[in-house]
Amino acid sequence: MAARTNEPSALPQEVATLIGQRHVIVASNRGPVEFIRGAGGRLTTRRGAGGVVTALAMLAHDLPMTWVAATMSEADREAFPAGSAAAREVRLGRQPLRVRYVNVPPEMYTRYYDVVSNELLWFLQHYMWDPATTPTFTEQHYTAWDQGYRPVNFAIAQAIADEALAATRQLPRRGARSTDGSDTIVLLQDYHLYLTAARVRERLPRASIQQFIHIPWPTMRYWQFLPERFVLEIFEGLAANDVLGFQTEEDARNFLECARCFLPDIRIDLDQGRLIRRRHRLLARAYPVAVDAAEIMHTANSAAGRTGARELGRLLDDDAQVIVRVDRLEPTKNIVRGFQAYEALLHHHPELHGHVRHLAFLVPSRQELDRYRRYDRDVRRIIHRINAEFGTPDWQPITAFFENNRARALAAMRRYDVLLVNPVIDGMNLVVKEGPVINERDGVVVLSRTAGAFQQMRRAVLPVTPTDIEETREQLYEALHMSAHERQERARLAHEIATSRTPAAWVLDQLSAAAAIRAAAPKGARAMAGALPRAG
Repeated sequence: MAARTNEPSALPQEVATLIGQRHVIVASNRGPVEFIRGAGGRLTTRRGAGGVVTALAMLAHDLPMTWVAATMSEADREAFPAGSAAAREVRLGRQPLRVRYVNVPPEMYTRYYDVVSNELLWFLQHYMWDPATTPTFTEQHYTAWDQGYRPVNFAIAQAIADEALAATRQLPRRGARSTDGSDTIVLLQDYHLYLTAARVRERLPRASIQQFIHIPWPTMRYWQFLPERFVLEIFEGLAANDVLGFQTEEDARNFLECARCFLPDIRIDLDQGRLIRRRHRLLARAYPVAVDAAEIMHTANSAAGRTGARELGRLLDDDAQVIVRVDRLEPTKNIVRGFQAYEALLHHHPELHGHVRHLAFLVPSRQELDRYRRYDRDVRRIIHRINAEFGTPDWQPITAFFENNRARALAAMRRYDVLLVNPVIDGMNLVVKEGPVINERDGVVVLSRTAGAFQQMRRAVLPVTPTDIEETREQLYEALHMSAHERQERARLAHEIATSRTPAAWVLDQLSAAAAIRAAAPKGARAMAGALPRAG
C-alpha cells in the first residue's frame, strides 16, 4: 500500500472525514501506466494519458489506493505473469501508486475488448447501428461474450475483492475487523466493466461501489437490438452499484427508464434519480467530466508545444481566418459532414477563397476495424476533393494532420477563429472545453446539440444539428463574421464554463457520493445517501 506523505492534503476536510481509513480501489480496462521495455531491456513504465489518471494521481498520497486493470500488452503480461499476481508499486510522477493488472490471455482480451466492448457496446451506445442490416448476431458474438467479456469482468472483480480483503487486514480498526467489504470504496470506469459490480457485490456485500459511464446511454428501444441475455446481464451488473455516474442528466434518465423495462421488481424515482431493487438502492447521477486547465497550459507552453507552433508556421501567422477541428478519426466524430459544410461554405462564398483555411488534427483510431478504415478513406477522399477543386498555388483550403500530436493540436487551438466540434453524438467531448481554455483570439465554438458538453456550453456556442450540412455551413459563416464584441463575450463565457470545474473535483464528487453510501455511522450514511446533491 502506498504510504501517505507529509505533503498538504488534496482532500477537502469533509471528504477526508467521510472516507476515513477506507481503502479506495479504482478499476478500468486500461491501467494508469503502460509497462514497456526500457534501456537494457529492463521493464519500466510509461504514464497513461487522461484526466482520470491526473486527478487520481493528485489524490493518491492522501488515500490508501489500488488500481486494478487488464493486461493489454506483452510487457503488461510479463509484469503480471499470473492472474493472481500480487499488486506492485509504480510511480505517477513522484507519487507512488499500487497497481494490479489481471493477466488476460490475448485471445480472451480480443473477444472482450474488440468484439464486445468496441464493436458491440461502443457502436450501440453511439447510435451507430443500422438495424435493418447490421449487426446480425451469430454464434461468434455469444462466444465473445461467454469466453471474453464475462470472464474478463469476473477476473477483474475477483482481483478487486482480493485487494479489498488484503487491504482490510492492514487498516487499523477498533474492535473486530470487517470481512464484508465495508472498509472499501470501489470506483469502476466505463462500458468495459458492466458485469463487474454484481460480481464484486457477491464477494463484498457492503462495499461502496460507484461506476462512471463515459459514453452516451441510449434509449430503451435501441438496447432492444442487443441479444436479451446480454441486456439482462448488463442491467443486473450495473444495478449492483450504489452510485452510477453519467455525463449528462439525460443519460442518467435513459438508464433508469431502461432499467424499468428490463429489470423485474424494481421501483424507480426519476426525480430523485433512484432505483430500488431487493432492498438495494442505486443513485443515478450526472458528473460532467472536467478538463485540467493547468495541464493544458503546461503542455502548450512546453518545448513540444513551442515546436508544434513553429512547425505550423505560416498556417497560423498570416492574416487568414482559421477553422480548427481536433478529433479521433472515427465515424462518431462526423468529420466528413464537417468538411461537406466547409465545402458548401466555399461554394456559397467565393470571397472567402484564400482568406480562410481549415486545419484538421485527426488521430487514427481503431484501425483494426473495417468500418474505421473505410471512414479513414472517406475522410481523405473529401479532403483531396476540396483541395483539388478550390486550392491554388498560394492557398490550400484544408491542411490535415493524421497523427497523435496533442502539443501541435493545442498550438493550433490557441489560434483558432472558429473551433468546429460537430460529433454525431458524444458522451462529453473535451475538445470543446480545451479550446476555450487555451484560445487567445476570442475564437467562436460551433458545437453539435448532440454532444454531451452541449448542455453546459450552450450559452457560449453556436449550435448545429450534426446531420444538417446547411445549418453547419451557415453557423461557420456566422462564426467567421461575428462582431468583435459578441466574439469576446462568447469566448469569455466559454472559458468560464470550461474552467469552472477540475478533474480532481470531478473525482471527489464521485468519491464523496460513494463514501456517503456506507459511512461509519449507518443511519447517517443512509440519510446522506438519500440526499446526495446532483453534481455538475
